[in-house]
Amino acid sequence: MTGGLIGNTALLGVLAVTAYQDWKEQKINIYLPCAAGIAGWLLYLFYREHTFTDLLMGMGIGTIMLLISWLGRECIGMGDGVMLMASGTFLGFWGNLELLFAALFLAAAAALFLLVIKRKGRNYRMPFLPFLLAAYLFQLG
Repeated sequence: MTGGLIGNTALLGVLAVTAYQDWKEQKINIYLPCAAGIAGWLLYLFYREHTFTDLLMGMGIGTIMLLISWLGRECIGMGDGVMLMASGTFLGFWGNLELLFAALFLAAAAALFLLVIKRKGRNYRMPFLPFLLAAYLFQLG
């Protein structure tokens, strides 16, 4: 079994659990993505499928999301940033950036549907991690 298969399975499991938590409760247990991030670093130590810089930059995407969350008074959830930091340890910079942009595209499509068809207001909050999960499933396929 290669590190890629182990990493893909681990990340898929963590994304599935946290997406479900985010969907149901609009918050996640932060320890799960933190543990996943540690697992991602352990996989890096054993398999070296990405460079050290690539992993740090991948985690940087999540760090920027955390900063936006903090500056924007959690207009973006902190759990989203922590999950993106964890996914950065598995995917590296370009893979994590692709994941983020695909999830943003899916979320924008859903938001447009909710605004136009369902007549939800601009202040309607929707969970982001289900879109990260869907984007990751597309990325795997």
